[in-house]
Amino acid sequence: MASLQPRLATGASYVLVLLLLTLGLLSTPVAADGRGMLGLGKWLYKPFCAHACRGVIGSSKLTCDPKVAINGSTTSSSTDSHVHSKRHTHEVLNTEECYLQDAAFLRTLALCIAERCPRDDDIGVSVIEDYWAGHVATGSVGNWDLVPLMSYQDALRYAHEDVQEVGEDKMPLALAMSSIFLPVLLSLLRFLPGRPLWYSRLVNLLEKPLVGHRHRTPIVADLGIMPTRGQSLYLVYLITTQVFLSIFPLVWISPNSFAATRVEHYMMVIGDRSGVTCMANFVALFLFSSRNNALLWITNWSHATFLLIHRWIGYCLIFEVSIHSLLLFILHLNFYGDHPTESKMPYWIWGIVGTLALIFLWPASILPVRKKAYEFFLVFHQIFAALSLIATFLHIYYLFEYNWGYEIWVYIAGGIWFLDRVIRVARMVSNGYRTAAVSAIDNDAEYLRVDIDGIAAEGHVYLYFPTLSWKFWENHPYSVLSSFTGGTSAKAGDPVSRDQEKVSTTTDSISETSLDATIRPHTTLLVRTMDGFTKALTTRLLASTSRRITIPVIVESSYHANPAIRNLSHCSSLLCIAGGVGITAVLPLLKGFSGVHSRLEWGVRGESLVHALEPELTALTRGAGAAVVNTSIGQRLKIVDIVREELEKESDKGDLGIVVCGPNSMADDVRAVVAELGPKAKRGIVFVDEAFSW
Repeated sequence: MASLQPRLATGASYVLVLLLLTLGLLSTPVAADGRGMLGLGKWLYKPFCAHACRGVIGSSKLTCDPKVAINGSTTSSSTDSHVHSKRHTHEVLNTEECYLQDAAFLRTLALCIAERCPRDDDIGVSVIEDYWAGHVATGSVGNWDLVPLMSYQDALRYAHEDVQEVGEDKMPLALAMSSIFLPVLLSLLRFLPGRPLWYSRLVNLLEKPLVGHRHRTPIVADLGIMPTRGQSLYLVYLITTQVFLSIFPLVWISPNSFAATRVEHYMMVIGDRSGVTCMANFVALFLFSSRNNALLWITNWSHATFLLIHRWIGYCLIFEVSIHSLLLFILHLNFYGDHPTESKMPYWIWGIVGTLALIFLWPASILPVRKKAYEFFLVFHQIFAALSLIATFLHIYYLFEYNWGYEIWVYIAGGIWFLDRVIRVARMVSNGYRTAAVSAIDNDAEYLRVDIDGIAAEGHVYLYFPTLSWKFWENHPYSVLSSFTGGTSAKAGDPVSRDQEKVSTTTDSISETSLDATIRPHTTLLVRTMDGFTKALTTRLLASTSRRITIPVIVESSYHANPAIRNLSHCSSLLCIAGGVGITAVLPLLKGFSGVHSRLEWGVRGESLVHALEPELTALTRGAGAAVVNTSIGQRLKIVDIVREELEKESDKGDLGIVVCGPNSMADDVRAVVAELGPKAKRGIVFVDEAFSW
């Protein structure tokens, strides 16, 4: 027993020592997760979601350039995908310092954790931040002495900015959609019940030119058209969004695997964004220029307005593609140092072709060229627009293939162009191959009459004379007055005069005794001789001894270029002011007007047109709802007095419709009077400028 007691004492001592050691271990921190042993104060892979993200992302090759300074942060990442492909890889394993310093790795890890960990209810921000402080570099076993370049919150903030900019985020889609649907939203105002007076006054105020009083008359040596105030508001929005989305937000993150300096990074961002913005403009650019623009049916904006916006979008596009090409050229020449090799690559060559094609479009499309050589402008415009589209697609394909979806913008633009041509052909095929009879109205053949049998049209039509010259594709628009088929007058369409050359009418010079007989549709056009298309037609006519010729014609119909005419249905009285052959565009409105009072003021240089349209003018003054017709030969109309007289009539309290179709100066005078008197008038005004300019 005596010998047993020392042994028990010794065993108790061992147990006591072991217990003390165990307690010491439990109370002493170790370089791992928690304190103690696994399952007792110590754990692995907590939180599991963060470790899972680290395990997947950490196996990637990282960019760890020690030359990149670690100097804090502000923001941004490149917005072009080809820059991302320039990130080089290492053949060695990622070091702990690399995990701590690689900004792209830290942002990606933070984004993954923020997306996955909130699904676990017991994981708070403090748990994630504790994980971030000790596990970014090491993985499973924490080391809080290895501090990452940026905190979890900073990395997450920068990651969200990256996500918003990768692939330009939704910026190009928002730009394209807003350009198209803003006219639709603004046009909804016309459905206000009762057309309140304040709306009419606002519209009349916006009809005034932005500067001066000329809108249809060219300004600055005939180089351009002054937009109205309403058009200018849309253009200001368009240009502002283009500039803002191409530049902002400008943010800088350092270290940056894309650019070593802030200047280089900003040049890269603006250059890339301007390229994407340029492609996003393709949709509105091609849609607004098409004859079969769906917005002409949806909105109350005229085709002339859409063409004006088309030109301004083209200016923005040319500027943006120039900025894109210039900045990327400077980057590759002065920063990347790879210009000698990159400039020989197919994507670079096609980028140059696309840029030059767009730049050359501008001088060949200015107003003097369109007026003096319209046929040349049309051919050049179509060829170089197609070339720029093809070059853009090849530039994208050779640089990205189909990885980033930029080519979809080209598909959409090409689809719009192709669909417009298909519809044009369908319209021509529906009318068939016809014969036109051309005769002179006056001795000098200043005005021509073109009769086409077998066609009933409304609105306006495009005529092709394939045998007039070798340029068989040439076509010009003309207005239509009305159509007859089966001896019954069809409903008058919405006529549009294109310019003083491009006006038409459908004749009803059929005797009353034959109205009950079966007749074929017959359309008559009154054309003023100008340069180009009609000059060639007049030359062939004058060469004929009978001063009457027949010539094959293809008719593309029917179109309605000014939906604003629909608003005349709200008016109780109608005032039409016409000049020259512009009379043919307002006659159907007067015939179909169902209001209380209508009036026509027509100024014309000679009597030939008056005699040619005498039956139509006489018919207007007879029967119920007869119109007041005043003709002024060789004298200017007193526009101000005419409009003021109609506005001040106390017998009519409803809205007054004012339609003008004539020379540019006449239309500008009427517009100026409406803009001056309309906001002060006690009755609403619906103003329609039945003019068209390319």
